[in-house]
Amino acid sequence: MNFIHKKVRLNASITQAMRFFLIEKEVAKWLGNAQIDNKIGGFYNIECTYNDNKWSSHTTILEKGFERLLKFDMITPEAQISGPVEVNFMPCTSKTEYCTEIHLIHRNVPDQEQSVMENFWNEKLNLLRQHFNDDWIIEDRDLMLSILRGGF
Repeated sequence: MNFIHKKVRLNASITQAMRFFLIEKEVAKWLGNAQIDNKIGGFYNIECTYNDNKWSSHTTILEKGFERLLKFDMITPEAQISGPVEVNFMPCTSKTEYCTEIHLIHRNVPDQEQSVMENFWNEKLNLLRQHFNDDWIIEDRDLMLSILRGGF
């Protein structure tokens, strides 16, 4: 079993970014229709589509750290995938207010499903990035831009 590590930078505050993981109508914009009981031990059920396949995720929220961390126990019976998913939220640098870097780690991915899940997370995180950034991929050299420091 392997793990997947993906990262994305959003032109958003950490609070805004976390809302897109915890608020049903925001999750629906990039991951899929959701039913969320937003507490530790609560459910986090997602109906998502990938490669013309529909998956239902029966997930439990394992841990929440305000503006820092979310952990889920993800189970997708149709895709026969389960395992913990950890999402870390952090400012891109200490000088930026509106740049959040998200690191997503999906552990215990079966070898035969590794490429499918890599592509799934690439697609979904790209949709999230496009929502906040349009076509802009925030690179290291962009981190000093005034728009990311809170000025215009």
